[in-house]
Amino acid sequence: MNIDELRRSLTGHVVDPSDEQYESARRCFNALIDRRPGLIARCANPRDVTVALEFAQKYGLEIAVRGGGHNPAGHCVCDDGLVIDLSMMRRVEVNRCERLARSEGGATWLDFDTATQAVGLVTPGGVVVSTGVCGLTLGGGIGHLTAQYGLACDQLVGAEIVTPDGRIVHAGPDEDPDLLWGLRGGGGNFGVVTHMDFRLHPLQRVVGGVLRYRGTGVRDALRRYRDVVGRSPHDLSCQAELSADDSGMPLLSISPCYTGSCENPPDLRELRAMPGLVENGLRQHTFLDQQRVSDSPYGVNRHYWKGFFLHDLPDQAIEMLLEQTTEFHRPPSHILIESLHGAPKDVDPSSGVVAFRAAAFNVSAMAVWKRPEDDDQFIAWARRTAESIAPWSFDGAAYINYMNADEPIDRLRATFGVDAFERLRALKCRFDPNNVLRRNQNVPPSRSAPFRSAT
Repeated sequence: MNIDELRRSLTGHVVDPSDEQYESARRCFNALIDRRPGLIARCANPRDVTVALEFAQKYGLEIAVRGGGHNPAGHCVCDDGLVIDLSMMRRVEVNRCERLARSEGGATWLDFDTATQAVGLVTPGGVVVSTGVCGLTLGGGIGHLTAQYGLACDQLVGAEIVTPDGRIVHAGPDEDPDLLWGLRGGGGNFGVVTHMDFRLHPLQRVVGGVLRYRGTGVRDALRRYRDVVGRSPHDLSCQAELSADDSGMPLLSISPCYTGSCENPPDLRELRAMPGLVENGLRQHTFLDQQRVSDSPYGVNRHYWKGFFLHDLPDQAIEMLLEQTTEFHRPPSHILIESLHGAPKDVDPSSGVVAFRAAAFNVSAMAVWKRPEDDDQFIAWARRTAESIAPWSFDGAAYINYMNADEPIDRLRATFGVDAFERLRALKCRFDPNNVLRRNQNVPPSRSAPFRSAT
């Protein structure tokens, strides 16, 4: 293998194990993932991506694609193979008049929101600013503005990808709408995304922050949270984290994001009046400040996440979650509860592959720890907790952005639905028939005739 061949061909640069940058370049968000790639190609443009894909296939190297590197499964890095690293491609261009933004493949939500908020615009993204824009969107995208505007993928109006055979192709309503459909929630199965185009919405200030509850009132507070978000209007997004301190005392954090015009909205009043409130951190601030409400240090903690979309959050499920949390009580492990009320229900389901928008909540057991010797007990807790709420699951579906690499293909099929899964397989056959890009929540290519849309 001639590494100099790759070095000479790239506008960007190549990192190998002898470089000082190698250790930081191979690190990803999840410290549980400790892989050592043979080469890291830091690409500066789509042509670099084409060169890297060609080089890897020429020498039989496994390929991983790194955008933000935030996926808990660690798909962004592989042992011995080649990582296509897009971290040099982070430009975000905003067209204020058209209310559109173009984000390169390596941009994070901090890059994106900084650029769009400079002109008073937003698109719904995630809740941790170091997350990659493209990666989150390819898996659907749940965040602080889900109730108001829908999922991140609902705002996707165009994209450019480099396919494994080196073609640069475009997706959009008038240019390969089938590919656009697949990119709206189908993961990184079809090519390396080098830019995405998003619809924007006017927004400058929100009322948000964190409400914290503690002790015996947490049970009732969680029930009332469920009821509030279930009936709340489209101007309030709200997520919750259930945890326990070292003594087993239950803790609840609720993060509202209100974008309406009412000075004292009734839903926020009710949240502040719930039992067990020990900290009221709600305030009016910029959306960028809201995006910093949640944080998770990059490359520091070990993570294993597992969960389900739920039809509802009945009292029995709440009891199960409280029992699992207080018995284990290993902070900062927690259970994340994300509401899907509001705008996701208004979108035409045929516009993208996302099948979970009809669910009420996304509930995820998030095991977080530091010591390798504790791996087994934390992973077992996440699996056990997810299994405890399986009876209320939405067709067994899970959020692919939170899935680990050990999920069986049947889970992926359940997440997309049988018909959509077969349509994705046909798309995979069009763009990656040899499954070169398989370090993802993988959709294997179909060997049957390619899918043809009815339009």
